Parts: sequence; C-alpha cells; structure tokens
Amino acid sequence: MNINTSRRRISTVLCAALVATGLLAGHAARAQSEPLTVVNAGFVPVTDVAALYLGEEVGIFKKHGLQLKANVASTGAVPAVMSGEYHFGFTALVNVLQARDKGLPLKIIAAGSSSTGVKGADVTMIHAGPKSGIRSAKDLEGKTVSVNALNGLLQMLGKAAVKADGGDPSKVRFIELGFAEALAALEAGKTDAMVGAEPFGTAAIAAGYAPIASPYQSMSTKSMLTSSYFTSEAQLNAKPELFKKIRAAINESLEYAQKNPDQVRKQLPKFTKLGPDVAAKLILPSYLTAIPRDSVEMFSKTGLEFGMLTKPAVYDTVVWTDGK
Repeated sequence: MNINTSRRRISTVLCAALVATGLLAGHAARAQSEPLTVVNAGFVPVTDVAALYLGEEVGIFKKHGLQLKANVASTGAVPAVMSGEYHFGFTALVNVLQARDKGLPLKIIAAGSSSTGVKGADVTMIHAGPKSGIRSAKDLEGKTVSVNALNGLLQMLGKAAVKADGGDPSKVRFIELGFAEALAALEAGKTDAMVGAEPFGTAAIAAGYAPIASPYQSMSTKSMLTSSYFTSEAQLNAKPELFKKIRAAINESLEYAQKNPDQVRKQLPKFTKLGPDVAAKLILPSYLTAIPRDSVEMFSKTGLEFGMLTKPAVYDTVVWTDGK
C-alpha cells in the first residue's frame, strides 16, 4: 500500500468519525432541548414523601424526561387525581383501599414508604404525657386520642394497638386534628394521647410525650408497606407510557433515598415547619420499591375487622402493572 492510499483511508475514517460525532452531538443537543413533561402531584407534608422531593432535586425525574411539581394536599389528593388536576398523589395504603371500596377507580402505581418493624422506633407511634397515667394502649379506654383523619390509617392503627393490648377499641374517643395541631392539643391538655406520624412523632418525644405503643407491630412483626403513590384508571388508560416513566422515576428516587438518609433529612425543612435539629433526630421510614401482597392483604383484613372496609381488597385490581 502506498503512502497516498493510506492517507486517503485515514482521511475517510476521520471524516466518518467526525460525522458520527456530529450526529451524536446533534442528538444530544436535541435531547437536551426537548421540554420536560411536567407532572403534578399531591403530597401530605410528611417524612414519607421526602424521597420524591429529593429525587427531583438530584435530577432523577429529569433523567426520565419529567419535571415534578409537588403540591401540598393536607387532606389527601384523591379528588384532584380523579379530576385530572394532579397526575398522581400520595396517601396511606388503606386510603386507596377505602376509595376503591367506595367505587373510585384508583390504582397504586408505586410504593410510598414502609414501617421500620422496630418496636419503640417506628414511623407511627402512640404518644402520651408522663402524668397522664397512660402506660400502654389498653389504658386509652375512656380517653380522647387525636388522629389526623377519622376513619383513616392512624385511627385503624390506634384501634389495632388497643385490641392487641387486651383493650376495647370502641371505648376510645378518637378526634380529628392535623399533625401540628395534635401536638399543641396534647400539650394544652385538650387530648390524652395522639397517634403520631414522623416527623411529628419525634417532635412529640422532644416535648416530653414518649411513645406508649408501636401500632404497626400490632398488625405485623415485620416491616409493612404503609403508604403508596396512586392515580386513576382513566389517567393510566390514557397515558400508560407516561406513567411507566413516573413509576420508574419514583422507584429510582426511593432507592436513592434509602441509600442517602442524610440527604432525606435535609429535605424536610423545605416542605415542613420543622427545623434541622428535629429533622436530624427523627425516625425515617424504609423507602422500598416493593408492593408486598401481604401488606395489602393485612390492611384489607384489619379494615374489615374495624368496619373501615365493606369487602376484601383484591391485590391484582388495586396494584397497577403493565397491561392491566
């Protein structure tokens, strides 16, 4: 091979490489210039949802072509999700079961958070003052106990704890108070105890209201899925590919949060009224991606037992999978 021929071949290869590089750069530029799909979500401002705030901050949603717009939905996001105002929402697992029980076509699209499975160090515990005389869940008989929503998750947990301790849940007076108001009412002596959820449980402990029961352990001795992200069947049917991206972004955010608890704690002051001192001490949930069948079935069983559901929940109709 002569020198000129060799030079021509090298030149041809270089030109091809430059063209390919240019094409790749062009594709990358177009990908970067493509607008992100804004997804609206409704969240209760509790520790559980910190994983998604973190996922948005570190670019996980952007990686999936999405921009997360989080909206505070203090009493739940079901109406806004049903109307299409929000693409998805966050709520307790039992709330989704109750909505379906009432005929609302909701589907769980991803796990929210799970309990720790550790007695005395869980994400939901019952708190009472040292002078209340309340030492265990059975002592709540005849007492006034606050929950964030009547006939919801925390009331179910309160009843389960009382029954497991040999008490009569029907003798407990449950009243509805928001998380922040519940602690203030306890401190003012307007209530005897509160069923709290992090980060407000840690705030209660700091104020001198120690946990007297860990109600998740009344339902299961191991960690349970307690909350979930959900949407409507209508939205799923209309845009299944979008919700595959949303689910992937949620799952990746959960995995990131599970591995980076310190970053989760730094998120909390951004969307709650708690300072960094409380955020540094609180009990974090487990951020797992699995939606265990036994968790759904246990909540269904307990909901039926306390009259919060009228019929058993069927896992395969509650949880969304591709093509269903």
